Amino acid sequence: MQFFHKGSLARYLFVFSLSLILYPSLSPGDDASILDMGLSSEYYYEGKVSKGWKLRKRFGYPKGAHAEWVIEDRIPALRLYSKAALTFLEKTVNIDIKEFPIVTWKWKVENILRGNDERTKEGDDHPIRIFFVFEPDESKQSFWFRLKRFVYLDRIHGHPMGGRFTEYLWSSHLQPGDIINDPGKPWQKLMVVEGGSRKLGKWLSYKRNLYEDFKKLYGKEPRRLIFIGILNDTDQTGQEAVSYIADLLFHKRSTY
Repeated sequence: MQFFHKGSLARYLFVFSLSLILYPSLSPGDDASILDMGLSSEYYYEGKVSKGWKLRKRFGYPKGAHAEWVIEDRIPALRLYSKAALTFLEKTVNIDIKEFPIVTWKWKVENILRGNDERTKEGDDHPIRIFFVFEPDESKQSFWFRLKRFVYLDRIHGHPMGGRFTEYLWSSHLQPGDIINDPGKPWQKLMVVEGGSRKLGKWLSYKRNLYEDFKKLYGKEPRRLIFIGILNDTDQTGQEAVSYIADLLFHKRSTY
């Protein structure tokens, strides 16, 4: 029995393949209450970057920027390294964080940066941070901004521009719980979840309610989550940093 015409089958396979890239997988154990972002052990591929993630490249491969799967303290993890560079891993997603508000992960940092003020453009470097971008409200964007988005902005940044974002970061000098404006985009907010050198070299696990954190930062409901970035950056200070991250997961509120 023929279920598909040839053209219909081709379209189905294309849509299915695209969904594997754009939409997170259900894991571990295909548990529908968990969304695995592809940084758990089952995705380990030595020396590579997780499928569905890519290292941002502008004007060729960024010198001094590296990311790859490694085994660190018997834990499969992505190792990020930068030397006077921005190491930026990025992933396109489509997540309703009202349904999956809880985000968990673990990371480890080898060193902090010296003498930088992270509240300034000149000191805006961090050994690791996670960057969450939310869908923009296009009804509130001007025609000219939407035109710039179409011509170059969305392509340069890798996601639809104009939405809010939330960042969780390890600060070299600020304290956990501090909230600062992004030095380059002061209308956007950053949250310090770890700071200083006291916990360097240790694996640390975190659980955050991204939905509630967004409302705390901006006083409004978040739109859909459309993009995730993991950054290790030293391009402003010219220093170098090493960090690791693993097991980035989203959970339904009722199950975590």
